[in-house]
Amino acid sequence: VAGVGRHALGLRDGQTLDDIVSKHIAARGGREKLAAIQTVKMTRTVASGIGTTLRVVIFKKRPNLLRVEQGPAQPGAAVTPRGISGNAVWDTVQGKAVPREAQLAAESRDVDGDFDGLLVDWREKGHAVALGGREALPGGDTYKLTVTLKSGLARTIYLDAKTYLDRRHTGVLNLPNGRRFDITIDFDNWRDVEGVKFPFDITEERTGKEPVVTLVTYTDKIEINVPMDDSLFSP
Repeated sequence: VAGVGRHALGLRDGQTLDDIVSKHIAARGGREKLAAIQTVKMTRTVASGIGTTLRVVIFKKRPNLLRVEQGPAQPGAAVTPRGISGNAVWDTVQGKAVPREAQLAAESRDVDGDFDGLLVDWREKGHAVALGGREALPGGDTYKLTVTLKSGLARTIYLDAKTYLDRRHTGVLNLPNGRRFDITIDFDNWRDVEGVKFPFDITEERTGKEPVVTLVTYTDKIEINVPMDDSLFSP
């Protein structure tokens, strides 16, 4: 915000980027409670705008291990996994694990593999963050922060000006086979799980050369510190 008046950006006197990020971390539950979480298992139902419903189970383990199992919502249906292990970012294609190329892998580690949230310890992660002031969104004012991730990918984060919780993320999503989307992700229905707040409702809109995709996610259950062996995340 150098060279721009703080009042012009809608900021209070003395309000800094670090102040806003600190309040965001406190709103999530605080550093101590965040650090106490070593694993998370999320069970979700995802509905698309074309009438399909998926069951998605997400396993996460510090520092950046991830496994996502996705399949039809019917009980017992087969699932397709993808994940992030210690040395690979991988998808399943025709029943085989296929590693992502280096740049896509780096972006996925920064975004999908992030455990606490992009703003938590952003300097240590190698990211850059710029504060853009306040911006009005449906539902009230937000603080606008532009995050340039270590991989070079950019995300704009809008924090609710009252709660300091995430309201919206925007940016670009790059996927294998040259697929690229502009994305808008809205977060809602924040609930407390063992002292840490998580968004239980997430709406994502993907636009680009391909038809618009809208995904509405409802979180059925979040489980904290479930035992997970590192082999769970291997391709």
